[in-house]
Amino acid sequence: MDTTTPFTISVQDPSPELRELHIDFTDEFRALSVNQRLESLRVYLESLVRQAHELKDVNSQRGVMTIIEITEQLLPHIQSDNLPLEQTLVVEMGEAAEGSDLNDLLGI
Repeated sequence: MDTTTPFTISVQDPSPELRELHIDFTDEFRALSVNQRLESLRVYLESLVRQAHELKDVNSQRGVMTIIEITEQLLPHIQSDNLPLEQTLVVEMGEAAEGSDLNDLLGI
């Protein structure tokens, strides 16, 4: 399977103490079966890990590692098919973030 990006991420900074990651799944990813989505995410994770190892810049590595962590935490929700893929997921980060883990932040 080709490495395709299953989602896009945009960053919003609504306040100095809060950063939001807005995650939107691609149309192509949403059209896949659950098993195909899981395989797509597995391939995507492998490509992210390779990319993280190749990066020399610490900040870039940190960014890729954050995407890896988010993707890994999305996996069980993709597997159970209980995530609304047509909606924008908002992950809050920073001092003003509500919730203690991705499940809380996603409202799952």
